[in-house]
Amino acid sequence: MDLTPDFLLENPELITPVAPWCVRLDNLELGIVLVAQPWLAGEGLRRADLERQIARLAAELPLGAVYFQRVKRAVARLEEIGALRGLGEERGRRFLTTPQGFAAFLLNLHVLSADPTVDGAEFELKRAFAAMSTVVMERLAELPEEMDVPPEIAGFFAAVEELTVLGERVITDEVAQEALDVLRLIASQRVQVAVLLHEARRRLVKAETGAAAFRVLHLSRLDAETFARGTAFLQDAPGGLSMLREMASGDLPRLSQRAAVLRYEHYLRYLDDLGSLHAKELKADPLDAVRALMARWRTE
Repeated sequence: MDLTPDFLLENPELITPVAPWCVRLDNLELGIVLVAQPWLAGEGLRRADLERQIARLAAELPLGAVYFQRVKRAVARLEEIGALRGLGEERGRRFLTTPQGFAAFLLNLHVLSADPTVDGAEFELKRAFAAMSTVVMERLAELPEEMDVPPEIAGFFAAVEELTVLGERVITDEVAQEALDVLRLIASQRVQVAVLLHEARRRLVKAETGAAAFRVLHLSRLDAETFARGTAFLQDAPGGLSMLREMASGDLPRLSQRAAVLRYEHYLRYLDDLGSLHAKELKADPLDAVRALMARWRTE
């Protein structure tokens, strides 16, 4: 069985009974898992700390409304599925991302499902998180060779690599590297939008054909002289007003599909520009540091 990130997250009835952490995370949950990583959160973050840090992120990233009760519910779900580990009691309880939570984070960075021209929050957040995670990995990889990698960090990533579902490793080197590859994410989104554009163009052809036939059918029923009387026609011709309403409604699908085509065409140009921007700003191979860091942890 090929346990790709898409397969793992799109088959909860098969996967979650054996790996409850292997689920789709919403934007807020992804943000919490990110800031609660052990090398960022130290001894852990309380719910109030999480709320403050997430609120700062939300000023620039599409995390939705941030308030204590929403953060509390998200933390409770993440702890329930094993993505967060709680330490302590009551208000002093602190939370850290578990190896399972980090694995879920990486898997979710692979998967895009929303139409970004309707709601771009999913793509923009995952793009930002992939870039941020890559920078963190690069900084860790730049530690001097004589400086030992903290054993808790090395142990954390060893645990991530050992995670299995249905007897197969979940986070391989390839999965981890691709999750942090911003250019791959942009290319993946481009493929999906190209498919949406193709479907919109197909629907537009169908709508235009239907609208033309609809108009011919109804106009053929009207007496030319009666139609020319304009407003009088609406008053005198039986059913005239309802007929015009039907004709107008026949144009709506065509206009809607034209708008969709324009939307997707413009978004593809945005993705092309975005890819060019990241390609210029990133190193020749932005994943070199990630590969080096993985190799270094294994030798510690």
